Amino acid sequence: MEDRRILKENGYEYAKRVRKRMDSVRIRGFVTVWQEDKRGKRIYLVKGAKNHFVDAGLRGLLSALVGNYLFANESAIIRAWSYTPKIYLGKDTGTPTTHGMTSLMDPIGTAPGTPPNSVSGSNITNPETGKWVCSYRAIWNPGVITEQVGEMALYLRPFTDITPNWSYTTSEIYEYSEKMVSRTSVADGDFDAFTPDPSKSLTVQWEVMVTYA
Repeated sequence: MEDRRILKENGYEYAKRVRKRMDSVRIRGFVTVWQEDKRGKRIYLVKGAKNHFVDAGLRGLLSALVGNYLFANESAIIRAWSYTPKIYLGKDTGTPTTHGMTSLMDPIGTAPGTPPNSVSGSNITNPETGKWVCSYRAIWNPGVITEQVGEMALYLRPFTDITPNWSYTTSEIYEYSEKMVSRTSVADGDFDAFTPDPSKSLTVQWEVMVTYA
């Protein structure tokens, strides 16, 4: 709110503040969970919980910086990070996130977890100078998720080859497999465990925010 006030009152002062922060970039993730009553009013179960990025997410960012080009045939389709994004839910409440984690500790349903009935992303917005937000939203139909939720994960398709020349493919479609890039959990102190009302759909929104630090 302070940045917005300065921007409104004095755009020059705001620009000076942004320049001061341009020595580094900050990437954060926030998770919000809700259901809706009969009138469409949101009932929040989790609001703005922090996420924790794991190795696959970091390697994906490094790969984007170091990569020169991708070997592929001339008609190949290259699918990137946000092709078929997924959010999965789990029951674990006792295991904090570590950098080497690759999956939820105790997923709800068959690993990696019960997929949402619908998912959208990556919707990107630029709400102010030096700030971008990528949003992913997953919805499960009523009665699909009935167990207590203690952990959640965002799965994308990051390019994780730490090499200037990415992998070679002769296929028509080129894509990396889905990988867990970040996790939020009760054990990390991010949110309190919750059990969805089975009579209502369940929505999880995962926002990844990139700003000057």
